[in-house]
Amino acid sequence: MDELVSEGSSRRLYPMFWRWHFFAAVLVIPFVLWQSVSGTLYLWSEWWMDVHYPELRFVVPTETPTTYAAQVAAALTAMPSAPVQEILVPTDRSRSTTVLLIGDNDLPVPIFVDPNGARVLGQLSSAEWLPGLSRGLHRGWPFGEPGNWLLELGNCWAIVMLFTGLYLWWPRGRPFPEVLWPRLHLGPRIMLRELHSCVAVWFSVVFLFFMVSAMPWTHFWGGVILPQVQNALDQNSPAGFAVGGASSERILESLPTLDAIVQRAREENMAGTFDIKLDPWPGAPWWTTNVHNPPGTDRYLISDTESGEILGSYTGASLPLIPAVVAFGIHLHQGDFGPVNLWFNTALAAALIWLSATGVLSWWLRRPKGHLAAPPARKIPWPQTLIGTAAIMGIALPLFGLSILVLIVLDQFIRRFHPKSRGVLS
Repeated sequence: MDELVSEGSSRRLYPMFWRWHFFAAVLVIPFVLWQSVSGTLYLWSEWWMDVHYPELRFVVPTETPTTYAAQVAAALTAMPSAPVQEILVPTDRSRSTTVLLIGDNDLPVPIFVDPNGARVLGQLSSAEWLPGLSRGLHRGWPFGEPGNWLLELGNCWAIVMLFTGLYLWWPRGRPFPEVLWPRLHLGPRIMLRELHSCVAVWFSVVFLFFMVSAMPWTHFWGGVILPQVQNALDQNSPAGFAVGGASSERILESLPTLDAIVQRAREENMAGTFDIKLDPWPGAPWWTTNVHNPPGTDRYLISDTESGEILGSYTGASLPLIPAVVAFGIHLHQGDFGPVNLWFNTALAAALIWLSATGVLSWWLRRPKGHLAAPPARKIPWPQTLIGTAAIMGIALPLFGLSILVLIVLDQFIRRFHPKSRGVLS
């Protein structure tokens, strides 16, 4: 960085970084707003459900609840042809059991069952089930696989936006502690620019962690690239992973062993809520983990659907480094570290919305009067350090690398048919 921000190179490269920061922002801001809003909704979705649907979420506990097999069977009568995404069994006996079915729109439809008598308390539509709706939106629903790919690409370019923004902010002639605070007395343009840049710097390390730790959730990098890296480094989780989606018929066939699995989880004092899934392919086992649990208490049980035999029992300490880091990122994203984590994540989302708004306003004040224009292009050779960094990012993040190749082709096209233009890569 010091090489790029030395006094001589700073004046030369500043316009190029400013231009790339602008283009990255144009691409990223819609995704930032989408993810900030949907992520905040997800953070508070469980609280929202408790407040607005207490008659579905809470029950009066008894000492002898009905078997979980009977509870799930009762839930499946509501939508007998729908696949089962997962079964949520709370450790708190004053809460209802929730069976999540997969609706026609690929979002979960919850069925709530009273453990005392296996009475169906009711169901909600996928739009009313805020945990599933917000999670789906955060992963790219309703655009399916392309939507998730676009979110992944937006995440990659958000990293570019972060680093180009840090370059533009980098102290030049001002002492370091002072540069962390915005100057509010130098007119609206500078005030707005520094309210934007200082907030970005305050949260920059956290922003970067959240962007990087979100990559394992994406369909391409997380579903294609990461498993290959884990295989090559022998970093696969012994607990594996399940997606759910077994047919109701398959679930009904496997129900006789469900209560033994829940009992084993209770005997091992699994914290939080038991999340039980069964994948749709033949021979898939019951896969049980705990959710909404304190970090450090992760548990995984793999059980045979016919005998109920425990095929594997793992804790968070059983995971290799990469799966453990991924699990830590999930806990942090979901606010599982407690109220401080929830409020901090909410503040982070608010900061992203603030940066989007102030970035647009700052550009509006600085643009040529009467024009909607990007910062002007300058014919500046790219430093080798910058080329190497872009190449490494392109290899590590293939969708980002592909987008760079598309930009190179577009740049050559513009230069060929519009010789007076300086293209987009200046």
